[in-house]
Amino acid sequence: MLFRICVIIIQILLPFLVVEQDDTGWALTSATPLPIPNDASPRVFPSPDGTHVAYERAVRLNGHRDYYLCVLEGVSTAEPACALAPLPLPSGFEPDPLSPLVPFRWSPDGTQIAAVGQPLGTQADTDLWLLNVASGEWRNLTDDSYDGALTAKDGNPAPPAGVSIELQPAWSPDGTMIAVEHTVINDAGGFAPSTLAVVNVSNGEVRDLGVLPGSADGAVDAGSVTGMDWSRDGATLALTLRHRDPQPDVDGLWLVQVDSGESERILSMKDAESALQGVITGLALESLGPVVWSPDGTRLLFWAGNPSKRPAVVWPFVLEVAEHTVTAVTVPAHPSDKADRRVIRPLQAAWSPDGAALLVLTFGFPTNETVNALDPQGDSPRLSVRVVDVESGSDTALGHLPLGPSNALYFAVWGAGGAITNGYYLAVASR
Repeated sequence: MLFRICVIIIQILLPFLVVEQDDTGWALTSATPLPIPNDASPRVFPSPDGTHVAYERAVRLNGHRDYYLCVLEGVSTAEPACALAPLPLPSGFEPDPLSPLVPFRWSPDGTQIAAVGQPLGTQADTDLWLLNVASGEWRNLTDDSYDGALTAKDGNPAPPAGVSIELQPAWSPDGTMIAVEHTVINDAGGFAPSTLAVVNVSNGEVRDLGVLPGSADGAVDAGSVTGMDWSRDGATLALTLRHRDPQPDVDGLWLVQVDSGESERILSMKDAESALQGVITGLALESLGPVVWSPDGTRLLFWAGNPSKRPAVVWPFVLEVAEHTVTAVTVPAHPSDKADRRVIRPLQAAWSPDGAALLVLTFGFPTNETVNALDPQGDSPRLSVRVVDVESGSDTALGHLPLGPSNALYFAVWGAGGAITNGYYLAVASR
């Protein structure tokens, strides 16, 4: 019965079906544009199973804006469920759409969303909140009994000691813990050294795993974690670290053991930049992260590049955890490529459910490639959806999409329920 309902829904939303197969053994059977409103945030965050998306929505009313966190089912005509922000937000949840920082993150089972907002951007305190997706109710997990400015300026007093902010939430696989970058206001009214911490979802108890490498007193160190993900066995956190004032001796990609707090840097910024310049000659490395574990825990997908360029240039890489070797994700060449410029650029990527392949969204595609328009109602296709076999590096196009409203970076998902990229739900199945 459920299958019949899903078929009817897809037929309503999408009057076209495509069947495109690739050499890696995957088939794209349908593509559905998600009914995301025009006033949604530039980035949408897919649920782990690839069936829903979450996004911020701002509504202007009586001279002010109210910010909502909205959830939309990917293959449903139902209206999105929107929950008003638990506290008045000065500038919403979302930071710069090119930022690797995440303002909210789904729980593994898709029943809750952890929200932290953008306290460093607005310099206003936020806590770690949990949204119950079904009920729309919020729960403050790290209530510090303070709601105000984080700095003593513009007539604001310094916040009291003990006020804390949490950034980059990452759920444990069993949904019982959330790892965060944790920063506390010290007795002098400034930021104490930032730590890596885990928060108990049931009671809000915070356990520090240790001070982040290179962290010291001062606001400059808060926000140095640019990506974080929890291994599927729950034992190890992977994080990318880059300080505002670069610290070459500590910045890079780290592994942290959750039980002991023991940490190891497995990729330096120098080596990350070398890998990047192996793809684009002379490109300075300004950003490292986000980072995502492969399903089997043997590899990490991470991003490196320069998002401040116009257009932004970032590239996905695969790191073999045991060998510490790095390989650039394959993207086709273009006749107009130069040593310091690639015409076809990766925008988003996600592991396949079995970890053997990556779904990659690129801007542009080869001139001799047959165009398979996944959305004939859209503008001329400018993006391509590709599958890359991780072992062989073979790359095959599944289809092509028009430009989206923002073409946001990094965040796509390929789950058991489907894949979501660039505002489209894709039904991708093994052949």
